[in-house]
Amino acid sequence: MKKLIIFAAIVCCFASLGALSTARSIFFADSYMLRASGIEANYWNPAKLSRSSPKEIWVPLSDFGIFVANNSMNLDTYNFVVSRDTLQTADKERILRDMDGALRISGGGNMSLFGFSWGNQAISSSMNAYAKGAISEKFLRLALYGNLEDEYIFYESNNNASSIAFTDITYGMGDILIPWIPEDLPQVKAGFSASFLAGLYNVSTQDYEGYFTSDLDSGASFHQQINARVGLGGFGFKSMLGVHSEITDYLEAGITLDNIFGMISWQMHNELFGFYATADSVYAANVDEDIVDYDDFSEEIDSFSSSLAPELRMAVMYKHRYGSLSMDWVQGFRESSVTNATGRLSFGASVLPTPMIPLSLGVSLGSSRVPLKVSYGIGLRIKHTEFGMALQSFDSIIPGSSSKGVAFATSMRIGF
Repeated sequence: MKKLIIFAAIVCCFASLGALSTARSIFFADSYMLRASGIEANYWNPAKLSRSSPKEIWVPLSDFGIFVANNSMNLDTYNFVVSRDTLQTADKERILRDMDGALRISGGGNMSLFGFSWGNQAISSSMNAYAKGAISEKFLRLALYGNLEDEYIFYESNNNASSIAFTDITYGMGDILIPWIPEDLPQVKAGFSASFLAGLYNVSTQDYEGYFTSDLDSGASFHQQINARVGLGGFGFKSMLGVHSEITDYLEAGITLDNIFGMISWQMHNELFGFYATADSVYAANVDEDIVDYDDFSEEIDSFSSSLAPELRMAVMYKHRYGSLSMDWVQGFRESSVTNATGRLSFGASVLPTPMIPLSLGVSLGSSRVPLKVSYGIGLRIKHTEFGMALQSFDSIIPGSSSKGVAFATSMRIGF
């Protein structure tokens, strides 16, 4: 029963998959803002739109990336738990020790639909889905140990889920020289991109409250209430501004602000779902009685909007004829389905043992909400065409049983 509760909690958080800017960012563990050029610059830094082949196309479905990860349980721990008939105290603590308040699970997926760049302009389209979920450590501790305290209170901050999916059509223009900068200083170029968004679905927790109490006088009582809002079919908009400068022949830097005016308005079908379960003054003597009062409801609601929180990214990159090193810092302005309020620092490296076989490595430092990420990639480059694959491990240097998640990506670039 306890293993079933753990598995059910994980499945609930995996209700859908979620987000990447472009699949190729997996190759460098998200240290990609100054590496993206051509079509991909639409999503990373449109100031760099001209820094590619004169023209470039995206082959439909050829750029594809997906990941699933959590902050606590690796594959080895999961296999250990499901193989046990009973869990000892050490086993339970093994499950709970890294949760830092909650088991947080996220996933990600992005797929190219079409794209074309020419000169300093590009138009592109991709399909995206974003999701994250959390279940309180207190809730899992209660399920594993039973009630060891008189009162358990659960909060929405550690018990929630959200998911959003949409496609975009994005136009970008870059390589715009900022005037009035003295010639003896590094020149700065700017760019912008604007995206029309077609929303597929949105699901998010609106309200959650829960508690469990027990004492000898009043018995055991519990209450759980969840309200979730669902939207199907919508439209929206977002934009990005970026600047880029080549400080020296070997060093460049850039800044972007994404999700400016970002929102999706849900118009086709909107509902509010609710569920509650409650029981008061339960004693061992009456556990066989119908002691739980529960109900659920759904009702149509008016159209509503989902905002996409702004996100700031800063990056520097050192270039050499045999490779490059990059560093990116990204900071969301608030927590949402597509952003984290906790800042993230990532590093990327590209090595060219031969011009035809580029190798990539990326490391993104972890936090309580996002685990450490380590990426490995390899490509094959022939003239202006390049194909590559990458594998990423979460909270483990090498993908395997100690990983708390995994990502995979393929990418194809065709220039002419």
